Amino acid sequence: MRGFALLLQSFRLIFGNLSQSLRLSSPLVAVLVAALLMFGPSYFIQDVDPTSANALPPSAFLLQFLTLVVTMWVAVAWHRFVLLEEYPDGVLPAFHGGRMLAYFGYGVLLGAVVGAATLLVVVLVGLALFGAPVLMIAAIMVVVIVSGWTFYRLSPILPATAIGKTMRMKEAWAATKPLSGSILSAVVVFVVTIFALAFLGALIGGVIPMLGGLILLAFNWLYILLGVSFLTTLYGVAVEGRSID
Repeated sequence: MRGFALLLQSFRLIFGNLSQSLRLSSPLVAVLVAALLMFGPSYFIQDVDPTSANALPPSAFLLQFLTLVVTMWVAVAWHRFVLLEEYPDGVLPAFHGGRMLAYFGYGVLLGAVVGAATLLVVVLVGLALFGAPVLMIAAIMVVVIVSGWTFYRLSPILPATAIGKTMRMKEAWAATKPLSGSILSAVVVFVVTIFALAFLGALIGGVIPMLGGLILLAFNWLYILLGVSFLTTLYGVAVEGRSID
């Protein structure tokens, strides 16, 4: 139940401060709206097959890069808003270029470490269970959940970077140890919920494209902001000893 409480607190931070949430995430909202207007719902249902009807044109890559940049902008601003009570002065959040660059660097490092380990395990599982596809798929799903759990165990280095502090992976792992089981349950709930919401949006989009696109836009905004908020909550509880009661 503690894992659900962590997610609930993350959700509460967003909707309990909705006006600030919208101001802090305004660059992300603007890019997502532009993506919907330019490419339609297919932007949010990206197909890796270039011959697919949902495949995006090369021109969409620039917008994807811009989405990454504004996500870093929003993430750093959100961490600083919750942890340092730094409020935006205007419609847009403060632009901390140095913190954003460091955040991106640590994010890439963290993703590379977890991703490399996950890929190795997935390959080994695939080879071991090649003749049993059902077991192989189940095992790979477990590996993906464990990799998500590992990422969040190490994730306090990201909010720390956003607020100008330095934290090593070893320190982050030790800080989140008491919340190990809670993080695992939160990851499972988070992943299942997001997939269910995305499926719902895609289903509606197949019948009413623009309505489905708006729903998918809203889900993408919520998915990104909730993920950032969860990192913030985890840092506050594990590192700063904040209460979520």
